[in-house]
Formats: sequence, structure tokens, C-alpha cells
Amino acid sequence: MALAALFFSIALVVAQYYLDGRKYDFFNPKNLFQLYFIIQLNLVLFLGVNFDIPGFVNLSPKTSSDNIEALSAIFLSSQASFIIGYYTIKAKYFPKILFGTGRWGGQSCVVLCIFLYVAGYVSFYTLLQINGGYANFHESREAWRAGGMSGQGWLIFPATTVLAMTSIAFIFVKSHFFAGKYGLLRLILLVFITIFPASQMGFRGFMLLPVLQIIFAYHTKIRQLKINRLIIPLAFLISTFTVYGIYREITPLVDENIGFKEIVDFAIDKPEFLFSIFLRSKGADVVSLIYEKINSIYDLMLFYPSIIESLTIFIPSSLWPSKPEPLSVQFSQKFFGIGGGVSPTIAGEAYWHAGWFGVFSLLFLLGMLYRAYTNSFKKYKNNDSMLFLLIASFPSLVMMAEAMQGYINGLVLIYIFSFFIAIIFSLLSQKNTLIH
Repeated sequence: MALAALFFSIALVVAQYYLDGRKYDFFNPKNLFQLYFIIQLNLVLFLGVNFDIPGFVNLSPKTSSDNIEALSAIFLSSQASFIIGYYTIKAKYFPKILFGTGRWGGQSCVVLCIFLYVAGYVSFYTLLQINGGYANFHESREAWRAGGMSGQGWLIFPATTVLAMTSIAFIFVKSHFFAGKYGLLRLILLVFITIFPASQMGFRGFMLLPVLQIIFAYHTKIRQLKINRLIIPLAFLISTFTVYGIYREITPLVDENIGFKEIVDFAIDKPEFLFSIFLRSKGADVVSLIYEKINSIYDLMLFYPSIIESLTIFIPSSLWPSKPEPLSVQFSQKFFGIGGGVSPTIAGEAYWHAGWFGVFSLLFLLGMLYRAYTNSFKKYKNNDSMLFLLIASFPSLVMMAEAMQGYINGLVLIYIFSFFIAIIFSLLSQKNTLIH
């Protein structure tokens, strides 16, 4: 049954290829969302019920056929609802923001970008200082990530998300800077400047996702990239971040200096590390536990805690000491007895909220959202303010397959920040036009 579910899931993707006129748009979040969805749900289900995968809680070759059938039905229903929602609305798009009808540019915009880069790095420096300095922070980084970073989002956000969005804006403003002889080297330098703080914090997501944003901005503003040109750099990125993940995992386990040979030997001796790091989320195994416990001892969430969290995410906990605990923390504590770090997946989160109704309704609405996004990108191709917001949102839409609530929260923060940044860039660009 798990193999059949995997086959039908892939068949649904192939069918969309023909519905889209035999074109595969890499930068359509609908496509990458489903790729990640299939990997962490249908593929993991197939692997989990056919092999003894270390670290799995629920799935194994002993998993009952009833459980496998239920999970297969949840995954296929989720994907089908998403696809139906996407193709239901053909011409809908997001309303145009009431500013920024033209292109960004001018020296004032460059100065603003430099200011935002400096602000991001000042935030990173402050983060290091309040955590004991660079050496102490690097030594205790895993403990900090496990629970010590709570309340420090006001420093993490500028040093990660703001740097990424500033790089998008810089590509908009100085597109010719990346089109010349040394354009590629400049782009690589831009990527390094953007992700360095995240690399020191150990956030692979905050490294990989900005790279996707920058590539998307490059594709939009400088040179269109076809899928065959993206395969090699994307394979390199995935390999690099997998190696980095192994390095981060084994560093606390060994006393010797770690080089590439030690990483390869460790991956060969303990392939379960490679598997878990590559997938990031043992999705189907997590959903299996959600399915069992929701049907026995736990109540449904019924949406409203998610809405409240999204609408209040921008309020710092230091200003609201009794702020409700994030759903991601509640989920990890309730189902796994730990303080965080477990992704429920979009299907698991939908089932946690409203059972089968949640699976059908949330994924259907999500499909409609992705179609509106795709239509908006075509409609506003000459509006830098709208393009900025859309490109900044792109990775969150892809990664929502892993954790809906966390990336919805991210979209709220991105929208609030982008709204004000777009106003400033638009005003500066208009001023520059009037001067010249």
C-alpha cells in the first residue's frame, strides 16, 4: 500500500506537468512544495514500513496494514486537495499594494541596503556578546539552539531574515552589478555576506532558504535560469548542507579534529545519520504518531490557536510575559515530550487541527493561495514592491510542507517588514527619478 501511495503521488505530479503545458517551472512554489511533501511523507512511509530505520518512533516493518492504509489515505487526500485548490481558481491574484508602481533604483537605495546589512551584523554581534562572546557561543551553540534562544528573536530576525531580504532588494537596485564579467563572483560574495550569521548559529534553513531567494531574484531580475542549469548548483547546495549537517551532528561526539575524511567515514559507519540529516523531517513517522494519539487520547486544536499565534507573532515575549506558548513547542511537548525541534508536516498539522476535515479544507485553501501567488508573480512583473514581497515569501511557501504554523508565522513577519521596506525603497526610487 505504501508503494502504491508513493506511485500515485508521483503520478499526480506528472499529471500536473501536462496540465501546465508540459512545462516545469522550478520557481512555482506549487512544484517544490509537492516535491518536499512526497519526500518526507510518501517516501518516508515506504522506507519506514519496509526497513528498520534508526530513530523512528512508530513506523517499522511491523506497522499494521490498517495504519499504513490510513496514512496513505491522509497523504494522498492532502496532495489531491492541494492540487484541486490550485486549479480551481485560474485568474485570482493578490491585490496590488498601494505604492511602488515602478522600478527601484538610485544611490539612496544602495545606502539603505548598506545600513540594513550593518544593522543585521550589529544584531549578530550583540547576540554573540549577550551569550558570552564568539568562543563561548560556538561551544554552547547546540544548548542555545535547544532552548537558550527563546526571547532573542529580536536579534535573530535582523541577522537572518532581514539580511536575506536586503540581498533581494540589493539585486533589484543594482542588477547590472551582477550581470558583468565578475557578476557570478559578486553574487557568491553576496550569498556569503547574507548567510554567515546563520551559519554560525547553526541554522541550515536560514542558510539554504536565502540562497533560494537570491537565486530566484537573480532569475527574475538578471538572467532567466532553466531547470537544466539549476540541477548542478542545486545538487551542490544539497550536498554541501548535508555535509554541514553531519559535521554539526558529530562535532559533540568526537574529540579529534574533524575533516572531510572523518565526515565521510562517519556517514559510512552510521548511515542513519545521513538519512535523518538529508530528510530533515521524518514526516510519515511523525504523522503516524499524531494519527494514533488524536484518535485515542488528544483533542483537536480547531484552528483558533493557530490564528491567534499568527496575529500576535510580532509581539516580543519580553513585552507580553504571558504570551501563549508557540504551537510548535506545544506539539513537541505533547507528542514527543521535548521542548521543540519536531516538525509535524502540513498533513500532520492539518489532522491535529481538525482531523479529516482539516486535511481536506486546509490543503484546498493552501492550493488556492499558491495559485494566487503564481498569478500575482506574472501580473506584477513590473512592480518591484510586489516582486520583492513575492520573492521573499517563496521559501516559506515551499517549506510549509514541513511545518505550516512556523512558516505562516514567518510569512506574517516577512510581510510586516517587507511592507515598510517596500514603502521606503519606492519613495527613495521616486525621489531619485525626480532628481534626474
